[in-house]
Amino acid sequence: MQNQLLKELTPRWILFLIETFFLVFAFWSAIYLSNRLSISLSTLWEYKYAFLFNAAIGITGMCLFHTFSGIVRFSGIRDITRVVSFALFQLVSWLIISALTASVGIFDNVRLELLLINCCLVTFLFTAFRIFVREVFHISGNFHKSKQRKRRIMIYGAGDIGLATKKALEIDQDTKMQIIGFLDDSYSKVGKSLDGIKIYSPELAFRKLMAHHKVDEMILAIRSLPAERKEKLFEFCSARGVKVTVIPPLQEWINGIFRINQLKELTIESLLERDEISIDNISAKRTYNEAVMLVTGAAGSIGSEICRQLLNYPVVQLVLLDQAESALHDLKLELECLNKNVDICVEVASVRDKYRIDSIFDRYRPTFVFHAAAYKHVPIMEYFPSESVLTNVKGTRIVADAAVKYEVKKFIMVSTDKAVNPTNIMGACKRVAEMYIQSLSDRSKTTKFVTTRFGNVLGSNGSVVPLFKKQILQGGPVTVTHPDVTRYFMTIPEACRLVLEASVMGQGGDIFVFDMGKPVKIIDLARKMIRLAGYTPGKDMEIKFTGLRPGEKMYEELFKESEELLATHHPLIMKARKTSIDQVWLEKEINDLIESAIHHRQQRIRQQIKALLPEYQEQELITTA
Repeated sequence: MQNQLLKELTPRWILFLIETFFLVFAFWSAIYLSNRLSISLSTLWEYKYAFLFNAAIGITGMCLFHTFSGIVRFSGIRDITRVVSFALFQLVSWLIISALTASVGIFDNVRLELLLINCCLVTFLFTAFRIFVREVFHISGNFHKSKQRKRRIMIYGAGDIGLATKKALEIDQDTKMQIIGFLDDSYSKVGKSLDGIKIYSPELAFRKLMAHHKVDEMILAIRSLPAERKEKLFEFCSARGVKVTVIPPLQEWINGIFRINQLKELTIESLLERDEISIDNISAKRTYNEAVMLVTGAAGSIGSEICRQLLNYPVVQLVLLDQAESALHDLKLELECLNKNVDICVEVASVRDKYRIDSIFDRYRPTFVFHAAAYKHVPIMEYFPSESVLTNVKGTRIVADAAVKYEVKKFIMVSTDKAVNPTNIMGACKRVAEMYIQSLSDRSKTTKFVTTRFGNVLGSNGSVVPLFKKQILQGGPVTVTHPDVTRYFMTIPEACRLVLEASVMGQGGDIFVFDMGKPVKIIDLARKMIRLAGYTPGKDMEIKFTGLRPGEKMYEELFKESEELLATHHPLIMKARKTSIDQVWLEKEINDLIESAIHHRQQRIRQQIKALLPEYQEQELITTA
């Protein structure tokens, strides 16, 4: 009950009365002190008008500076600054009034000495009251928490965010935590204290401190930590049963204040992500200025993130095109909250419907088109070649042809590393779409065509990460196809930032290949995700090998040997040299392929793809798998 009463916020009118009392008491004390601690009642009566005027100035200042509107037990530097500003306002107001009424003589007894003493007393009383209340709550909270077992916490980062984390832990009365110390890589901070808590070097902590203090949790309270450093920290902590949590980005703090319930578990995405990608925002803003954007596959993981990032630029209209009406509706509501200045339109449509796509292009006349609509799931599409052709090849051709017809400035296609030396229908169809886009670029005089090619995206629909998360929640086993399977991985925001950058630099017919970093063994990914969930791989949770699925490779490639890669101004984006394509032959082959897909001649489709792509090795992989 007592704890509940402590949580209740004091009404503002009570704070107003308390501060008014301090105001009167400070002025009376200032009169007493300025008269050398001796004053008669008759002399005090001479200050009756000064008392009234001081109350009027004080109440006006309290309302102007909102001194009584804050939560006293959360008082900080800003609240003290408001108090000082209020006291100075009172002093300056008195000096102005005294100067204006000097000829009347009504305030002759209000000397400068009295005003200065009053200013100091007001500042002291208002500030001391806040410090006293804050300490009472702090001591009360510690007393309450001292009766319960405390989780022992170390905070990685002895900066502003680390200090905010400490304050959040102290403010939360229900938090059963004890801060053991701060860790920081800056040797200038090591050995010192931050708000009474000692700062240690990570090396010392890793060798001795954590074992000695029996740490339960490590909170990462730092703006940026290299992925390699973060991974080593996680490996060290998980091996010792220490939970790792992270502070969310500053923009996610509520009204600029961090709350302890915003702590997030360390994710596999944050472990595998690379350093922040630098993007030429100036060029992008100039390129996208007053542009109308159309994103196909907008409700998907890649398409939706492209939409979010486009709202950071001065576009005037964003058209979301997808078949998934519910997801499209949810995305529209989200985007409207992110940016209310952009006209966000929804179009439920299939990229396979030529007449529908033409009508959409005719209505909006987009400046840029980001084509992310596609079937992407490799094993599933092995059983439905015709559907893959109709969406990934025919759908791409319909949207690209519409871009030329309606004079779109630039068309950006989102492709995949599975289009390189494909061993599956999905990748082969994406490669055929790449070839068509390149051939169309050679013919188009108004529209520039750009293709972006990258590997697996962490957390995207159908990727291995959501599958592993589901299996771990169900208690296992976690299924991996083969112990030696490797894949390239990139986070969704990172991939989309590179897509936008490539769209700006592309000059037509380019295939941009993203630097995906080092390939990751799927077995290692599974082990990390199991440890992140608090389990020990092989002991608490089994990893089961199921064998390669239809169409899967042991490893992925980002470019063919015949594709010569050229550097660009961005270190993470390379460009494949354009190859010549017989446009008449390609047009005929694609027409025949689409015709077979319309009639769902599955075996005929495989034969035609082999004729189109000599490097296609689907049958060989299925046999050896």
